[in-house]
Amino acid sequence: MKKYLIILISSIFIYGCGSTLPTTGEVKKSAENIDTLTLNVKGYGKSEDEAKNHAKNQAFSNLLFRGVPNSSYSKAMVGNEDQSRKSNKSFYKNFFDKMDLNKFITDINITKNYNKKDKSIICDITINIKSLRAHLIDNKILREWGLN
Repeated sequence: MKKYLIILISSIFIYGCGSTLPTTGEVKKSAENIDTLTLNVKGYGKSEDEAKNHAKNQAFSNLLFRGVPNSSYSKAMVGNEDQSRKSNKSFYKNFFDKMDLNKFITDINITKNYNKKDKSIICDITINIKSLRAHLIDNKILREWGLN
C-alpha cells in the first residue's frame, strides 16, 4: 500500500511540475526610421508558426500598451489598456486574434531559428508606424493629436 501511495504522489508531483510556455515575449528596439520601427522579438509556441505569431502579438502589444525602451515610442501609444480593450473589443479581437496586425508588418526576419527545447523563436519585425497610427486614428483608438 505504501508503494502505491509513493507512486501516486510522485505521479502527481511530476505531472504538476510540467513546463508551460511563457505568455510574454522579450521585445527590444532593433532599428528605427521615419515611418518604420524594427523590433527584435522573442516569441513562444508549440510550433514555429505559433511562436512567430506570438512574437508578432508581443511586438504590437508592447508598442501599443507598454512602449518600447530606447525608441521614440518609449511610452505606450494607447494610454489605458484595460479601458481601451473594454470599449473597443471587436477592434482588438480582429487586430490580435484574427491577425489584422499583419497589415502593418513590412518585413519579418528570423534571427534565431525555432528552438524545440524551449519552444521559442527570435525575429526582427518591421512595423509601418505611419499606417498603424492612421489605422488607430480611423478606428478611434487614438486621437489625431496626442495620445489616448
